[in-house]
Amino acid sequence: MSKFKSPNPVGPYSMFRKLSSGGWITSGQIPIDPENGTLNNNSVEEEVIQVFDNLEAVLSDNGKSLNDVRKFLVFLTDLSITPLVNAEIEKRLNEPFPARSTIQVAGLPMGANVEVECLG
Repeated sequence: MSKFKSPNPVGPYSMFRKLSSGGWITSGQIPIDPENGTLNNNSVEEEVIQVFDNLEAVLSDNGKSLNDVRKFLVFLTDLSITPLVNAEIEKRLNEPFPARSTIQVAGLPMGANVEVECLG
């Protein structure tokens, strides 16, 4: 069981889906505080940490962990956030790190600055 609690989705989608190929995918996680359903956006650093806490919770709820991730898809409102994401990945995972795509976007749900989904 994860030490983190999964947030509720903010729309009609699944947080985790098994694929017919045997792999899986998570929905994009934004920095929603699962305790109150609000955005944890006190700082960009806290957003990044909350996103990875949420990913860990969703994965744990489905018998997976960050160590099972093959690829991260990272969406940022500003690419200057990338070093914070890198630091969080290095803190939580060991090499070899998963593949990753990082994309700058104009906006994210609820005004978040960070969204991450993963494939396994």
